Amino acid sequence: MSDASGTNGPRLLRSSTHDINVVFQKKVDLVIGATGTKSLRDFGGLYLVHGRYLLEPAIALEAEFASMVDITPRPEFEDQVQLAKQKNPKLTVEFVRADFRDLNLYQQLKPVDTSILFEVLLHQENYVGILDQVSRITKNYICIAQPCLPDTAFGLPASATLLQFWPEELKDEYREGSMWPKEPRVDAFTTRYWMWAHTGSHLVSCLHGLGWRLEYGEEIPDIYGPKWHFLLMRFTRFN
Repeated sequence: MSDASGTNGPRLLRSSTHDINVVFQKKVDLVIGATGTKSLRDFGGLYLVHGRYLLEPAIALEAEFASMVDITPRPEFEDQVQLAKQKNPKLTVEFVRADFRDLNLYQQLKPVDTSILFEVLLHQENYVGILDQVSRITKNYICIAQPCLPDTAFGLPASATLLQFWPEELKDEYREGSMWPKEPRVDAFTTRYWMWAHTGSHLVSCLHGLGWRLEYGEEIPDIYGPKWHFLLMRFTRFN
């Protein structure tokens, strides 16, 4: 994989599907590709999927420790944990009820081999700070998956845009055919709604600045609407 220096962004494997279940499985497979992982942590991975992207890889990788950090506990997660332990009896699972925007949290978390950040960075006003803290407690891999704008949408590489305060007409244009729901107008950062539209090269550059390189990247156009590409990226340390 290339760096993010070109205006067309990093070189990514390009695939095509209109089946969201295929995307779900690709996210699982992205984490399973973090070879040698024996400990992993998912930040904000309970909503709708109930820890799938943490627990299925923990089984496949025969991991010994899995950690979920989320602000809202879900009973379905406990059910899935019990099933995972039946398939991998040596697995220990912790649930940390916390807001991972709280930088004090990271002093309490033990390092893991692999960290998972799926569709959470676009909701963080301080996402670079979160990446920095996650980096400090991650030994080998960081996995990111989320909808992004293509680099061709911008005149310069490594770009991102703060869309939470866009005019509504422009938001509606970028919502068309996408999974970005209509949201109330806000006048201050509101983390439950979309804040950012990143590009692949922007995320690659942010991770590069923290000592990570892109090991694997894949983009799926159209699955999240005509304006968006869904990106799956796995980073390893170079520093």
